[in-house]
Amino acid sequence: MPKGDGFASRMGWTSKNIILCSIVHVMLGVLLAGCQVDSDDVQQWKGTVKGPTRLVAVIGSDRYPLELRTEAALAIVEMDRNDVDALALLKGALDDLRGEDAAASEAIVGGMIPRLEALLSEESDEAQSGPNPTQVRAKDAAYMVIPYAPEEVRDTLIRSVVGWYSADFEGRSLAGNYSAEQVTRALGADAAGMLVDALDEKMPPQAMLKIAEIIGEDGDEETKQRAGKRLVAIEKAMEKPSFVKWLASQIRESIEASGEEVNEKRVNSLALYNRENYITQGALPAMQYLGDQQVVSTRLLAIADTKPGENDGKAWVERLNARRATALKALEGHVSRAHLNRLLSIALDSSNSIEVRDYAFDRVGDIRSRKAIPRLWALVERSGCTAASCSASDKLSKRLRWRAGELVLSLGGPSTIEPFSQRLPVATGIQYEPEELEGYATRMSQMTPQPTSTVMTLLESQQWWNRVVALRYLERRGGEADIPAMKRLMSDEGEVSGEGWSELNPPVKKVGQVADAAIKALRTREQGDKK
Repeated sequence: MPKGDGFASRMGWTSKNIILCSIVHVMLGVLLAGCQVDSDDVQQWKGTVKGPTRLVAVIGSDRYPLELRTEAALAIVEMDRNDVDALALLKGALDDLRGEDAAASEAIVGGMIPRLEALLSEESDEAQSGPNPTQVRAKDAAYMVIPYAPEEVRDTLIRSVVGWYSADFEGRSLAGNYSAEQVTRALGADAAGMLVDALDEKMPPQAMLKIAEIIGEDGDEETKQRAGKRLVAIEKAMEKPSFVKWLASQIRESIEASGEEVNEKRVNSLALYNRENYITQGALPAMQYLGDQQVVSTRLLAIADTKPGENDGKAWVERLNARRATALKALEGHVSRAHLNRLLSIALDSSNSIEVRDYAFDRVGDIRSRKAIPRLWALVERSGCTAASCSASDKLSKRLRWRAGELVLSLGGPSTIEPFSQRLPVATGIQYEPEELEGYATRMSQMTPQPTSTVMTLLESQQWWNRVVALRYLERRGGEADIPAMKRLMSDEGEVSGEGWSELNPPVKKVGQVADAAIKALRTREQGDKK
């Protein structure tokens, strides 16, 4: 609780002095020259009821030397109180003073810097959870006073604030009134550049991600280049035995602290597991924010291209494939036609895991080049499951057919619809799941210009799956004028075949049922559009 003011009795003032100063405090909120104030008073006021108001008065009064006014400003920062908003008081005082005497406000803030830096550099108490509250206030104050500081020392303040975050980004990034992200974005490219030095292979993955995001969004080109090189170096360092050894030491210490017996085999296994987390949840995802840097995209492609050896163990193969998939995911938005053949080779290589191939297909789609289509037709023509056979290999073929089919339609546009419908396999008992045909219809509905006239011809196709695709397209893009053609298929007895049809509500066995549902959905959509 704030203490009572013993200032008057300590100074031996007369009753007249006391009454005069009290009136001035109440009426004007300032201290007259007759009320002598020194450093001891400033320090005592940090804990008194009226102290904050008096500290503000000292800051704004030219009756006091700059050193004392600076000390008053720092005293506001150092106050450990819940009954006042210290930083709001300080900001208000500096705003008022700058309007009257800008040079004085600059001088006061310039004088605050050494003490603020000292507070920010203090060692935190290991027993304390989270950052030191005084340090947090000092950080917030250092950031807040940057606009009031002399121009020649603003960089010093910026470095102090960003450096404080960098020392423990994970623990400090959200501390106080201003987060690291808010501060960096407000201060711009210079602050983002200072965060590059904070990147370290031993920092928590989530901290690395956030720093990379901030740099990617707010850094200038030189900063991004440095950060890109730094992330690549970090990822390579994580692959070295020394990094695994460091992780093992951390795990060993944790186990010993818990009182458990240390099993070295378990320690090494956990170290390898954690190393992969640092790579696949930290370094590689962080690279996505800087994927436009050539050094980064080159490294990500190299990882994606790294196939396991014939004699590699299952555990290593799984870890490597997880890295490859994560690298391909991180390349989103950072690939070009120059990468097309390389990515297609990964996507079409049957020895690669399905996850790796899926992400490679995604990146091929990002490039938006029709040149990919010729190499995709072979997958579109795969039979997959039939009524007679649906082995694991058949299921994979079906999945790849679906993946390649949507990609062909997406890349090829309206002119691809006719050849696509002709290349879909027609083996006896061929199966198509409803989701696969929905996917084709969706891709067609996203085309520009709308290919309605082309799709209408599929209503007359000999293959039931082409008729279903056409109905599902018209459900999304058709109009009242198309309903008569759709109605002709309501009596269609063609049987659908594939997993999932019986799970629909209601279950579907015939093309005619698809036509009926499509017409109802079209009319519901049109009624909604009119409303």
